[in-house]
This record gives sequence, structure tokens and C-alpha cells, in this order.
Amino acid sequence: MYRASSFSVVLIASLGVTLAWQLLSNGQQPSAGKVNSQATANRLQFEVVQSFDAKYEGDTPGHVGRAGGLQNRRLRAALGDSIFRGDQKVGTVTGLTWNRTNGSLDIEFDPNTDIRVSVGDEVWMFLDGSEATRASEPKSVK
Repeated sequence: MYRASSFSVVLIASLGVTLAWQLLSNGQQPSAGKVNSQATANRLQFEVVQSFDAKYEGDTPGHVGRAGGLQNRRLRAALGDSIFRGDQKVGTVTGLTWNRTNGSLDIEFDPNTDIRVSVGDEVWMFLDGSEATRASEPKSVK
């Protein structure tokens, strides 16, 4: 008859406890319905993560920002949309890359003349096309 050594019993017991703990503990996964806390109904705040001088001949300096947590959003961002820091317009969108799987958006923008934009700056843009809608509305004449 086989007799287990005390080391084997302790090892099996600790493995059992570890396995039970893993199976019974709640995971800390974010809920699928959670939206980026910085995104409001029509505004997306994001951080500048890259600056570049010029990618192509004749190109101008630009910046790239990234925002996530947008799985449940329907975006209406477009080239030419404005980028703001506070109330000041600091740039214009020149490229957008939407990754629906990860719920992220990469925003490339050119800075306005004489405006300093740094990596790490918090900037924002309209996401629902409201800026374009306001710009296309006829101006009232008095």
C-alpha cells in the first residue's frame, strides 16, 4: 500500500486551496457597457501621446492623441474638425484611426500657428458632429 509523504499532502492541499481561490474570486474586469469617463455626450477629452516634425516631404508638424473606452459610442468625427485645449482652438484634425475592437480612437492633428502643444497635454474635440452642424447652419441676418 502506498503512503503519501507529508510533503505531498501539503503540496496537494496548497494547490487545492490556490485553485479554489482562483475559481471563487471575482475578476476585476471592466463592464462591457462602461464608456470612457472623459467622454460626454458630444465631447471627447484625450491626451497627446506623440509629436512629429513632418512625416512626408512638404508635410507640417503634427500631433497624435489617443482615447479609449469608446466601445458603445457612435462616432461622427471627421477630418477638419477642431481640437481644443480649454476654450482655445489649438489644432485641426488631419487623420483618424478608429479601432472598433478595442474601442479606441487615434486622432492626428496639425497645430494652429504659434500654439504650443506638448506630449501629455489634455485636449478635446466634439465627437457627435455638432461642430460641423453648427458651421453648416445658415447665419441669421438682422
